[in-house]
Amino acid sequence: KAADDDDDNDDDDEREASSTIETIIIPPLKVNLIVPQVGFSSTMGKSLAEALERGFRSQSSALPQASPAIRVGTTESKSGSRFDISNKDLCDNFQLPPQSKQSGNHREVNYPEIILLMGCSSSSAGIEVDRNSGIVVVRTVLPVERSNELQRHLEEDTSRLLLSTLFVPLSNNGHRLESISIKLIDENPASHVTEGVNDGDDDGITAKVHFDIIGKALSSSVQAKIGPLLEELSFIYGGKIEAYSDASGMTERSAVKTENAMSLAVHLSAYLPLPEDFVELGKDDETTSGKYVSSKGLANWIHAHSHQPTKNTGDVEWILFVPSQDNAPLTVRNESNGGNGKSIILSSPQPAGGKMKNVYPNGMSIVDIPNFTGKVDLDLGQILSSYTVDISHSLVYLIGYIRAMHGLPPSTSADLSSLKYHGDGRENLSFWELESIARKLYSSSLETALFETDALMALLHQHAGTLALPTEVAHELNNATHLLRQSISLIEKGFPVIYATSLLHGSLQHLESVKNDHRFFELPYFAPDHYLAVFSPLVLPLLLPMIVGLVREVKRFRELQNKVDRC
Repeated sequence: KAADDDDDNDDDDEREASSTIETIIIPPLKVNLIVPQVGFSSTMGKSLAEALERGFRSQSSALPQASPAIRVGTTESKSGSRFDISNKDLCDNFQLPPQSKQSGNHREVNYPEIILLMGCSSSSAGIEVDRNSGIVVVRTVLPVERSNELQRHLEEDTSRLLLSTLFVPLSNNGHRLESISIKLIDENPASHVTEGVNDGDDDGITAKVHFDIIGKALSSSVQAKIGPLLEELSFIYGGKIEAYSDASGMTERSAVKTENAMSLAVHLSAYLPLPEDFVELGKDDETTSGKYVSSKGLANWIHAHSHQPTKNTGDVEWILFVPSQDNAPLTVRNESNGGNGKSIILSSPQPAGGKMKNVYPNGMSIVDIPNFTGKVDLDLGQILSSYTVDISHSLVYLIGYIRAMHGLPPSTSADLSSLKYHGDGRENLSFWELESIARKLYSSSLETALFETDALMALLHQHAGTLALPTEVAHELNNATHLLRQSISLIEKGFPVIYATSLLHGSLQHLESVKNDHRFFELPYFAPDHYLAVFSPLVLPLLLPMIVGLVREVKRFRELQNKVDRC
């Protein structure tokens, strides 16, 4: 019953927090519509922008949780666009410029842009989305002269497809990612010993050489697959963030820089054999060959051999298990539905009630590496490349788990017949997925930043005369308030929330640095009666005999002086 009461209190706190957060209303997102065939700031361009905005407004009622309010405008000149579109006759041959790609830790603050190209051929008609920026290219077969049909097309079809695809509906129970730990366990490196490999050694690949190769393959695979994902998420979670303007002083060209805000650790171990009674042979009538192990038995086995540390809910630990050649290829079988796979989830990224249990590891994937025994004319580079491909394929399950932690689907889902993606692979986070995550985090992050700032300011006001505030601490506090003001300013101007959320988390990091600084404390102060209470028992026993002796000597000296005077 006590546990039930605690759960009820937690639910009440969550409802109270959610009701507070809901009071923060994010202004509409501003999107620029560029129509190169009719020029900038033309009457027709403004009419098309109004039609698209009406479509967004009417379509958003069907997707209230997924899509924000959108305000569509037009750029005043070519300089208002992110790049130059000078050829008005281009359509089928138009390509997104290379400068639209931005690194994960440096992004220019820009409004999203929708480029409308008219009079295209039916083969090129459709929507193309740049995954790395907020640029969308809409190609239509309708010519410029059919303005009424163009407006109806934008209002009814284009707006619906963009809202349903770009703004991803997120789960309500997402968690922030704080660290990733990947551990590869090689069941038996000696089973992968081969001969006849062109490595300059007649002994072929020894267990040590195999272990070194798989370690290099693990490092390169993690950096290639997980590194870009953490870089993109770090932009939202912040780091040492600063915003600046370009040489012309235009605030529209400001940028946000971040540093990696999450840790990534890779470990390698060996010689952890599977129990023989766990591994079973596949039946002849089954499509999968090799051996399999039950998901329940594998989960119990890995938990029994794993350390259960005390971690935060944002810490993810993932196991990559390389079976020996005697057990390869190895498949995980689900007893409940009979399904086969190469990965198991040990703790759900989206638990019921929004509470995640600290069960580690969070998941496990099987890595079946090829057997090179008996093959000749192979070098170590080919083996390293093969191992890297296999490990990279197994890391896809971890990427899906990280996406699920943030409420995203396992991979980008879209109707490819009408929507095309331009940029990196679909496993990485797109600009609009990051925007959806940022919109979900912004209200709660703003509440926290305002609360922490108010608490520090109240502390400074109440203890202004007795509180030590070194210059470095004051500088950190000034940076925190500066980033907070910039974040609110970007939101008010209608910029994407991804930039404002990044600045908010940067402000929170500066506030945390101020709170944890050992120099930020009250100056030592003791009342006089405290000094007497502490030092009297120590000093009085020493001073009292000295004072009594001094008084006696003074009296004796005076008596002697009087006798001398009489004589």
